[in-house]
Amino acid sequence: MGQRLAPVLAIAYMSKIEKPILDRRPVLYSRYIDDCLIICPNQEEMDICFDILNNRADQIKFTRERPRENWLPSLNIQIQLARGTVRTKWHRKPSCKNILIHYRSAHPIRTKQSVISNMFRVASKVFSDTDLKTESLVTARRIAVSNGYPNRCKGSQRGGHFPPRRIYERAPVNKVTFCLPFISDEMSRAMYD
Repeated sequence: MGQRLAPVLAIAYMSKIEKPILDRRPVLYSRYIDDCLIICPNQEEMDICFDILNNRADQIKFTRERPRENWLPSLNIQIQLARGTVRTKWHRKPSCKNILIHYRSAHPIRTKQSVISNMFRVASKVFSDTDLKTESLVTARRIAVSNGYPNRCKGSQRGGHFPPRRIYERAPVNKVTFCLPFISDEMSRAMYD
């Protein structure tokens, strides 16, 4: 879906495909582009909805996520329904490599701050109770540290605070700052030696 028109067409196409499901009035129906979350009152109704979706177009075949340990993944959250209570927590797909812009990369500091603060913001907002928030923030911290960010980096707070680094210190008054694009690790080492 590399073109700008593609998401709009996907939404229009999916709205045609989903109409019979909405007519059946499931307990919950939610869709983001082509990811659908359907909750039905029983398994039989769920199977019927799944068959309807898969028979609407030959070009599209849906797959079904089943709950694991009573948690159902949907986009970047997991949902648990138990005894009339809904719980949610942050979810990272098993295929996700958890690779972010590395802390020591040549990207602007603001870009790195945005990546980290956004990850912590999402992890801290999709939880339904304190224990799940702690679990999500621990996961976010582990991902940040594995990408070179210091453990003391407060990405979970507004704006994210990064400890000062030598290359971002103020230049002396009698010198001019000259920003160069990243060329290679060898070139970077030569400049700082």
